[in-house]
Amino acid sequence: MGGKKRVKKKSSGLGFAFLLIFCIIIFSLSMRWLGVGRNFVRRDVQFQLEVLNGTGETGLAMKTAMELRKMGIDVLIVGDAEQYDFKESLLIDRKGNPGLMKSLVRLLGCRRVLKQVQERPLVDATLIIGEDSGR
Repeated sequence: MGGKKRVKKKSSGLGFAFLLIFCIIIFSLSMRWLGVGRNFVRRDVQFQLEVLNGTGETGLAMKTAMELRKMGIDVLIVGDAEQYDFKESLLIDRKGNPGLMKSLVRLLGCRRVLKQVQERPLVDATLIIGEDSGR
């Protein structure tokens, strides 16, 4: 019998790869248009933060540090402030970087900023958590 042979077409996966890339691009653009991530500090700016508890509430500095780390912030030092009577949170600039301080003020909502530039600081900035932190 002279039947026809079926020829199977080989799927190269190239179409799938283009579709995947297209979906990623659309997703990325939609996130930008919706404003997702606007409140975060730019990820291309590398900095390290110290978080200190200025209220005496147990675990507050660690809780805050964990939240900041979820947002992509590198928290290097977590501990207690020298005193526990901070009514307001305080952001301290350790390296003299006003652009970073502006970004952190927007992100953290901290109104008090102090400039204490050190010769060889371990961190770029210190956040002392006060009673106004809205725990």
